[in-house]
Amino acid sequence: GKGGVGFIMEQKYGIDMPKKMREDFGYRVKSVSDHKHKELMPDEIYQIFQHEYVNIAEPYELVDFLLKKEPDGTRSGTVDVKVNGQLETFVAKGNGRLDAVSNALQKNLGVKYKDLTYSEHALEIGQHSRAIAYIGIKDEEGKTHWGAGMDTDIITASIQALVSAINRMQEGK
Repeated sequence: GKGGVGFIMEQKYGIDMPKKMREDFGYRVKSVSDHKHKELMPDEIYQIFQHEYVNIAEPYELVDFLLKKEPDGTRSGTVDVKVNGQLETFVAKGNGRLDAVSNALQKNLGVKYKDLTYSEHALEIGQHSRAIAYIGIKDEEGKTHWGAGMDTDIITASIQALVSAINRMQEGK
């Protein structure tokens, strides 16, 4: 069931998705399970999550970003993205780092979305700990597309999550 996969992900892997994303993931796992005509093992469920949601790099791949704080508190800088393998650098401006990158991607990639939902948490505790960020974006039809980002740096993880969500939206997922 849907509660089941969310519970497994949280208990076994420390992944605590937002409720709505958990539903989306539950349907995804169920379709794989139905297709294979079998109950999936926890590691198979985790693989689906990694493959379907985390650090998705097609058609857009986050390469780097450099954002500085302006005197008025806003952020500005650049974001480097590979678009179908071709490196592009976009100017980014916004209220925060995620907002700046989001503005740059919408403007330069011609993608449209609204109602960005965001959450994050640490995956491990300690010096080499990783963070995971979850982002949901609504397309023009009002459908929410979810993405996740994992990185040792929470800002990178959140931007990866946004790019993953955009990529999944492009694929109609």
